[in-house]
Amino acid sequence: MADSLPPIEFDETMNGAPVVIVGEVQVQNVSKLLDAAPALLDPQYVAVYAQLVNHLSKGYTYTVIMDPDEFRAAYVAKRDAEDPNADIDPAIPRLRNYGLPKFGSITPPAIDGDKLVFFAEDLFLGIPYRAEAPATQSAIGEPVYMPVEMEAAD
Repeated sequence: MADSLPPIEFDETMNGAPVVIVGEVQVQNVSKLLDAAPALLDPQYVAVYAQLVNHLSKGYTYTVIMDPDEFRAAYVAKRDAEDPNADIDPAIPRLRNYGLPKFGSITPPAIDGDKLVFFAEDLFLGIPYRAEAPATQSAIGEPVYMPVEMEAAD
């Protein structure tokens, strides 16, 4: 049986940098997060770990995709609601400008060997990214985000 998690909160510093409060300890990176809450590496906490890693890396600008089918439905509905004949305005992101993500590649958060793999939506652009982060106590490194491959659409 895994250790239980201490109280954990999402927060920001006074200058807007994302932090996580674990018990009484403020952490600003994945390594310190795992030092403060090693139980996060238990598979039962993979979704929580993904959300915490995402917050430390992207703050409130990205959100973890927990349900790929729900994300797909929302993405397609939003894209279909856009006017295909509207003028392109760089200040207004449109999903039609990007194509369709390869939805089959988007999965719920999971541990894959020594990596946490999850997908996150950029809340401004609306497009998905694949993220990888360390998933071992001895691993050092911060998350890496890569855009999900897109396919041409109509």
